[in-house]
Amino acid sequence: MTATQSVLHRYFPFFKWTVYGLLAINVVLFVMHETPTEALDQLAWVSLLMLFEWETSQLDKPYTSAAERWGIHGLRLAAYLVIVQAALQYGSVDYIQEHGQLDLWNAWTWLAIVAVLEYDVYAPGEYVRWEWYLRNGAKFVLYGALFVYAVWWGLDGDWLDFYDALLWILCFFAIEMNVLEFEEQIPFAGEEAAALSGD
Repeated sequence: MTATQSVLHRYFPFFKWTVYGLLAINVVLFVMHETPTEALDQLAWVSLLMLFEWETSQLDKPYTSAAERWGIHGLRLAAYLVIVQAALQYGSVDYIQEHGQLDLWNAWTWLAIVAVLEYDVYAPGEYVRWEWYLRNGAKFVLYGALFVYAVWWGLDGDWLDFYDALLWILCFFAIEMNVLEFEEQIPFAGEEAAALSGD
């Protein structure tokens, strides 16, 4: 581990839990000031974020019990039901007429990102080099789209939406760092065996 990696590894938990704390405060603001659909959507996303934090921080460890496995799966399913329902509501004619389409685009872009993250959780390290580049290239494009949406809200003067969008990007950056830290410790699928056979 280089000196830079050591510093990042030491201070990363402080960064991560700071942005998680700021997000918790922001959720309270949303519950107070936004529509019921948006507030419930936020709570479901926070639940999903914490589930990803739990699982990606221990990708190299099996579930400790069936209760843990099915408890996590049950909570994840409940969160996704709320999130998908909210995304569908963002696409309703009435919602779009009142709020525009940006919430709809944002919701489905996030769903695309978590679909890729689910793959990270359920097939940790089980991918070849081209697959790794494809997966992370897709994430780069999707996170880039989210950043554009955040800037768009800012330019429209929707500062709470702008701030909220940036916080969510930072929070999922923390999740991505969990995944990256795990991936740095293992070779691509098939490459370890190929290296050994070549010796």
